[in-house]
Amino acid sequence: MEESHFPLPYQIACIILTALFILSFSVSREPRQWRRLFQSMFQKETPISVNRNKVIDEKLKTYGIAVAMIFLVADVAFFVAGITYQDRVERGKMTAEELYRIQEQNRIQGSAVSRGTAGP
Repeated sequence: MEESHFPLPYQIACIILTALFILSFSVSREPRQWRRLFQSMFQKETPISVNRNKVIDEKLKTYGIAVAMIFLVADVAFFVAGITYQDRVERGKMTAEELYRIQEQNRIQGSAVSRGTAGP
């Protein structure tokens, strides 16, 4: 079986985090509708208080955006980790001599670029 460039666990994590981001962002954009849905499903016997509902809507908006941004950052982090997975695995399999050779080539190319020459 061929090794994947973007492994399945990273794909699943990205899909779940994207869904959570979209859900939390939509809740923070329209808190009144989501609050009413929640109250109609779980709090049927509780008396309705306009001031309390206003406070709930404001808190949903404030915390919803923060939570959405946390999910977005985590989603991007997993995406980058998935994209770079194969390079990290290959680098982990290199011997110390191969790593030294690559670092030496990068150092030579970096000094050639800084001097403005084409290099070897």
